[in-house]
Parts: sequence; structure tokens; C-alpha cells
Amino acid sequence: MIRSTPALPRVPEAFAAFLREERVPLCAFLRARGASPEDAEDIAQDSMERLMRYQQHPLDELRLLLYRIARNRLADRGRSPHVRQHLSLADQGMADEPRAAGPDPLHHAESEQMLGRLRQALTRLPERCREVYLLNRITGMSYSQIARHCGITAKTVEKHIARALQGLREDLGPGASGKDGGTP
Repeated sequence: MIRSTPALPRVPEAFAAFLREERVPLCAFLRARGASPEDAEDIAQDSMERLMRYQQHPLDELRLLLYRIARNRLADRGRSPHVRQHLSLADQGMADEPRAAGPDPLHHAESEQMLGRLRQALTRLPERCREVYLLNRITGMSYSQIARHCGITAKTVEKHIARALQGLREDLGPGASGKDGGTP
């Protein structure tokens, strides 16, 4: 009796090309956040598999979703018992110390309100400007990585970032830059 293997789901070529294109930047993103090369590969593969259920979405949404999935998978890995067993004895000893209380409800509400304002301000930016800003600030890609990824020059990336920052400052006001004088 000959057994047939189940057919693999057909992946649209544009989606497959997107995954091939994103693999190296995604692994670099994960490594920059402390993942070993092996863990970065594993998390990238897992994230791309999880992204398959969203393949009908536009590519610009997929990119942000892919990096969000990867960040979450990296955080999950940090919480797993397997990773926790590798803590040094000093780190384990600190677990017995009392932990500081989380932010108070007022601080939490203010943070949520600020995040809502930031989301609205981001939606008002031109599409390419917003994409470049998020690739830099959220995914951690460098200007040269973004330039290669988007098919533009590094100077154009710089201009998009500057335009985004200016737009966010105008939209959010001078008090939104944070207590350290940084930008959103």
C-alpha cells in the first residue's frame, strides 16, 4: 500500500518572496535584541510560519506584524523555564528580593492616552514616511538596511525620518518628546 503525503498549502509567490527578503533583516533584528544566531534563526522561522495565516494582508502590514510576532516570540523564549535555568546564581538570588510595585493606575492611564495620540499622529504621516519611521524605530533596522529594503537611498531614509519626527513633534506638541529630551 502506497501512502501519499498530504499536499502542502500553496503559498503565493509574492508572499514567498516577501519571506525570503525579510529573513536576514529579521534575524539581525533578533540578534540585536540578544538572541543567539541559532535562536534568531529558530524564532524567525517560527514567526514566518505564524505569519502564514495572514498572507492575504498587504505586505506593509505583514512586515510590521512579522516583527511584532518575532518580538513576542523572543519575549516568550525569555520567560520559558528552559531559558530561566541558565540564570547565574547571582540572578537567582535576586529573585528572593522584594520587587518594586508596577506603575500606578494614573500613570498607566496617561501612558495609554499618549500611545493613542501617538498612533493617531502616525496615521497622519505620509505612507512611505510612516513605513520608514516604523522600520527604524520599531523593528530597529538601520538607515542602510531600510534603504536596501525599500529600494531608496540612505539619504532619502534620513529625510523620511526627519519628516516623521517633525510631523510627530507638530502633532503631539513639545511636551511629548519625553523627559530625557528624546524624540518619539
